[in-house]
Amino acid sequence: MIDAQFARLAAGATLTPARESRISHLDLGSGPAVLMIHGGYGGWYHWIENVEALARTRRVIAPDLPGFGESSALPGTLSLPALAAELFALLDTLGIDEVDVVAFSFGACVAACMADCAPERVRSLAIVNPAGMGPVSAQLADIQARAAAQAREHGVARGIDVSMKEVMVSDAARWLPGLGALMERHVRATRAATRPIARTNPTRELLARSRAPLWLALGTRDPHQLHELDERARWAASLRAGNEVHRHPAAHWLQFEAPQWFNENVARFLDRVSPLRRPCPSRPSCP
Repeated sequence: MIDAQFARLAAGATLTPARESRISHLDLGSGPAVLMIHGGYGGWYHWIENVEALARTRRVIAPDLPGFGESSALPGTLSLPALAAELFALLDTLGIDEVDVVAFSFGACVAACMADCAPERVRSLAIVNPAGMGPVSAQLADIQARAAAQAREHGVARGIDVSMKEVMVSDAARWLPGLGALMERHVRATRAATRPIARTNPTRELLARSRAPLWLALGTRDPHQLHELDERARWAASLRAGNEVHRHPAAHWLQFEAPQWFNENVARFLDRVSPLRRPCPSRPSCP
């Protein structure tokens, strides 16, 4: 059950002071550090099917962003630089200098800002269905309006059901028991407004300035992407030689809907751009 899986992982979460907030996060595994940034109305649970797989060979830091989940909110108006600064402060506290950043949806806006603010600290970017890439489609706007109307008229759970089935997860087999309740818990815990930031469309400009190797996954059933799927794929591939762009027949929450595909392909990308240090077979130790 998804709720039991969440409870097991949450039991190991730590609340750590950053700069102006206290950030709840998972810290799993050892090796090169990977920071995993969730999407709007979410928390580290957006990576519930991914953190342990990546932690087999790397140190995985998966936070609730400030104002989400169990993390405290930031004072004042929310901004991408403020969120980036908090995450860098968390990494400083944990003794981590450089990271590979894996980000989903609104988290891609934050990740791109981190790469722009401190390129020497961000080794690579692996991004799933990014927000902030351009105007939303009429289809997505309609779904969001219907979800909001259902929430107002019948309660938050009904609105989440619309979002889960029409935006987040296209495979009915992945509408797991307890998933709606887990999503509702995090929607209710959200104290930060991300859509006003994402709809300024900051992600393209920030990624265009980044020199970090990029891995991009686009869901061909994601209403956030499908109206500009071909154009976004071409644009991302043109930014830098060696960038990887993948399409997968999944909806917005691709890494949950297709976890094996996601975990294997992201791990392969990280091994390419940020190789693990392994013992030399011919000597007791490597220099």
